[in-house]
Amino acid sequence: MSSSLRHPFFLFTSSVFLLLLFSGDVPSAVGTISPDVSNATARARNRARKNRESMEFLNAHNIARVASGALNLKWDKGLVHFADNWAKQRKSDCKMTHSGGPYGENIFWYQRSENWSPAKVVAKWMDERLNYNRITNTCTPGKMCGHYTQIVWRTTTAVGCTIAKCSNNRGFLVICEYSPSGNYEGESPFD
Repeated sequence: MSSSLRHPFFLFTSSVFLLLLFSGDVPSAVGTISPDVSNATARARNRARKNRESMEFLNAHNIARVASGALNLKWDKGLVHFADNWAKQRKSDCKMTHSGGPYGENIFWYQRSENWSPAKVVAKWMDERLNYNRITNTCTPGKMCGHYTQIVWRTTTAVGCTIAKCSNNRGFLVICEYSPSGNYEGESPFD
């Protein structure tokens, strides 16, 4: 449809009507992002980062489990929520203290300068397999192997992990929760 009105403030094009009002100065659009838009963008980036971390944690756990003959785990948002809540309680002191909750739990601490990805954290826990004696179902004296045995525990079906930045530049805590939990005294992770 062509414009039958030739007024400088109105423009008709097809079926679209655009009203242009000028008050003299035209403000620049450069640098005028509203706080709501930048907050939404930051939240979207954070969600994308969390999703990437989640997939990396899950894939690293499942690769380790398959290598030991265990079935894959599924990602559980309830476990993530539990890990997040515990991490918030630990942020001020950044201590690797277990929650004592109803789930199996692996905790890891690192400083920013070390750049630990989720896969690298899980690989570090998996290194403990060298300290585990499958015949005696024990750890080498003076060594840890419980992180490894929790990851490969046969009856565990779900995992949820979080990474939390500690206060006062104390580093980062990684907390993974497992359900059902493992590491029962006297039981093998492979039975």
